[in-house]
Amino acid sequence: MSAKYDDAFLLSTVKDAYSSIAQSGATPEYATTVAQAFGYTVEQLQSVPIESHMGLGCGNPTVTATLKPGETVLDLGSGGGIDIFLAAEKVGPTGTAIGLDMSADMVKKARANAAKRGYFPPSVCFVECSLTDTLPIKSNSIDCVLSNCVINLLPPSGKTHIFGEIYRVLKPGGRVVLDDILAKEELPPHIRDDMKQYVSCIGGAVEVHEYDSLLTAAGFNDSVFVDNRADLNIYLTAATSGAPTPSCCAPSAVSADAKDVDLNHWAASYQIYARKPDTGGAPVAETPLERWWDAFPTERATNIKRLSPPELEAILRNGADVAVIDVRGSDRSGGHVKGSHVRPAQTFHTQLASFHAQFANARLVVFYCGSSRGRGPRCAGWYQDFLDAQALRAPEVRVLDGGMHAWLKAYSADAELTEGFPGEGETGSVQGV
Repeated sequence: MSAKYDDAFLLSTVKDAYSSIAQSGATPEYATTVAQAFGYTVEQLQSVPIESHMGLGCGNPTVTATLKPGETVLDLGSGGGIDIFLAAEKVGPTGTAIGLDMSADMVKKARANAAKRGYFPPSVCFVECSLTDTLPIKSNSIDCVLSNCVINLLPPSGKTHIFGEIYRVLKPGGRVVLDDILAKEELPPHIRDDMKQYVSCIGGAVEVHEYDSLLTAAGFNDSVFVDNRADLNIYLTAATSGAPTPSCCAPSAVSADAKDVDLNHWAASYQIYARKPDTGGAPVAETPLERWWDAFPTERATNIKRLSPPELEAILRNGADVAVIDVRGSDRSGGHVKGSHVRPAQTFHTQLASFHAQFANARLVVFYCGSSRGRGPRCAGWYQDFLDAQALRAPEVRVLDGGMHAWLKAYSADAELTEGFPGEGETGSVQGV
C-alpha cells in the first residue's frame, strides 16, 4: 500500500467497512454463489447458518486443513463464523475452535450464529481482537491456523506482525492453511492508492515472493502456494442480481471505474500452506485463550452494589429469600457460604436463561468468588445485563464484598454459615466445575 495512508487509517477504514457488512448482511443468492465459486459444497453451506457466510472469502481452508478430533484451531478474521463452524464439526466436542475478528459487529453476529447451532465456549469461541495487536492466545497452543481472505487487508506492518503471531501461537509442528488474494504483478498507483480497492481485497495484495518472504522471516520454511484458479470476477458478476452489501471485491466496495476492470488480470486467489518446525522441548499450553472471558460479551453493568459479610450474615440468619451463588470453579478449597449454589463463571453466561428461571422469584441474588474482584462481579454484571435487557427490576443483584476470603476470615468456625471445610468435602449445590 502506498505511504499515502497510515496504518491506523487503513485499519479503521477496513473495520468500518466490514462492520457495515455485519450489520446489513448480504443477499443469500450472492453469498451462496460466491461461496460455491470458492469451493464450498451445497452440503457444507446447508450445515451452517445462512448468515455465517456473506461472500467475503476467496477459498475454503477447512477442506485441506486435515483437521482431526480433539485439535485446537484458530481462524484469523472469522467474520460470520462459517469456517469455525465447519472446523468445529471436524475437531468435535473434544476439540476447540476459536475465531478472532476486529469488528465487534462481526463477533456479535458470529456468536448469534453459533448459538443457533448450539455452539458455546469453551468449545467454540469468537473473540474481538485486532490482528495487528498481540493475539489473546497462549503460545504453543494451536494445532492449525486458518484464515480466509483477511491478511491482504492488513497494512504492511500488520502483515509482518501477524505471521510472527501465527508462529508464536502454533504448537511445534503446527500448520497454517491460508486462503488469500495475492497480486500477480506490482500494482499500479491508481489501484494501490485507491482505498475502495484496498477494502475490496485488491489494493493491499502483495506478490507471492513478498508473502513467502514474510512467512520465512517469521520462521516458516518450505511454504507452498497453490493458485486456486478461481475467477475473481465472480464477485462482480454475482452482484448483478440481488445487490449485495459491500464485500470482498464487490462493485459497491470498489470505485466506479473498477467495475469494468478484469480482477483476474491483477490478482489471484491462492491457498498457502506452511508448518512450524517441530523442534521439541517447547511447553504446550493446555488451554488456548489467555482470558476465558474474552469469549463472552463484556458486561455493561459494572457498578453492582456490594454486601459486606456481616450484611449477608444478617440476611441469612433472618431467613430472607436470598440465593447465594458461588462462581468459583476448581478452586473452591476452604468451603463456601452454606447453601450456596455453584455456577462456575466459565459457563455462566451460556446458562443465563435457565439461571433466571430458577432464581427469578428470589428477592436477592448474591454472587461471590475467591476475592470478588473478577468472576463474581463479572457474573453479577452479566445477570444484571440480562435483567436490564428484559426491563426486569427483580431480583436485586449484589456481590459479596471480599468474596470467600473475607467470609472465611469472619465465619470459618460457624457451621451455620460455612460448610465444606477442608477434609470434609463440599456439600453445596454443585452444578459442575
